[in-house]
Amino acid sequence: MKCILNIRTFWVLVHLFISIFISQTVNACQVPVFRYALERWASDKYELAVFFNDRLKEDQEALVSSLDISANIEILRIDVKNMSGSEIAKYGNVLVPEEKVIGQLHYPWSVGRGNRSIDPDVPLWKGELTTESLGLIIDSPVRKSIREKIISGESAVWVILGSGDKEKDLTAEKELKEYLQKVSQKIEIPEGVVGPGELDRVASGEVDVEDVLRSTIPLKISFDVIRIEKGDPREKIFSLMLTSYVPHLTRAYPNQNLIFPVFGRGRTLEAIPASVMTEEIMMKACTYICGACSCEVKRENPGIDLIMTASWQDALVGSEVVVDKILPPLTGVGDLVQTDEVNNTFEGLVASENSPNDDLNLNIEDELIGQFPINWIIGSLLLAVLSVILFMSIKISRGS
Repeated sequence: MKCILNIRTFWVLVHLFISIFISQTVNACQVPVFRYALERWASDKYELAVFFNDRLKEDQEALVSSLDISANIEILRIDVKNMSGSEIAKYGNVLVPEEKVIGQLHYPWSVGRGNRSIDPDVPLWKGELTTESLGLIIDSPVRKSIREKIISGESAVWVILGSGDKEKDLTAEKELKEYLQKVSQKIEIPEGVVGPGELDRVASGEVDVEDVLRSTIPLKISFDVIRIEKGDPREKIFSLMLTSYVPHLTRAYPNQNLIFPVFGRGRTLEAIPASVMTEEIMMKACTYICGACSCEVKRENPGIDLIMTASWQDALVGSEVVVDKILPPLTGVGDLVQTDEVNNTFEGLVASENSPNDDLNLNIEDELIGQFPINWIIGSLLLAVLSVILFMSIKISRGS
């Protein structure tokens, strides 16, 4: 009787395991990460603190008010002669020359929350706020090009930061393009994605609404590359947004090319140093960007939003509703995610200039492999439990 009960219990648990495993898998959204981020994630807002004496003059107020509302920036006006205690604690004593306006640009609060190496209270840029500097904050030629390419259907635009060595820059660009061409031929759009004109299938219950595209932008696997020359004054602030996000990489790889993927509404992940770039690493990174996403919130995901001036709602059809999603868990690369292990890895590289390249590549590949989706973790644990139950059932049966 015990044997029968145990065997019956075993099969009940088997059915439970299958049901949970399937339910976890079914809940996954089939829309690729890059497209989901474009259609359904509002960009996090940067903070631009504007410091002045007593009051802004008419032309200064006109300058501040001229900020394009489509840029993901929030402006805070602060009179340095009447700062509150909390403002002094955050910004310190800011000195503003007479007749001038000083600006401080800060990352969104979510960046500091997700990366302990970054203090969002420390400005990534500080200087006199003029028509020229404000223009460089809100937009630049490279960002305009990125925006156009994404709206045309590019899965991601890979930005190469120049090293100052022309030959090295050209080599990095050539290698990156070759790798991207190879991996783009191997990656496929996740099955189950439904076009925006097939909403009747949602009404009939045939497909889930989360698998429906919300715009008519072409859905394809395609990557482009843009290189920023080191010291380009037009991209000064944009380059700061990128490099200030990965201080451990800029320390570990001085005067080397850092390569950032930009997708969605201007979202990027941690950089890949050109010196450790391989086809395998690029395959994993691109598969991550083009893979199906799962259903959680945006702020739990790796990466940051860059400042982009774009009327996304005008460019997208039917994208008014913003639904939070989580990207598949990923650790690694220069690693596309902030983790203590990654930071320690690169800090160790700074301390040891003689680390073998083979060891470095191995570390990065291990980090890139990342974590399994939660459904696989749950499935593995349940399978282990069921295996123990089956073993005990057989043992009891033989004993009987």
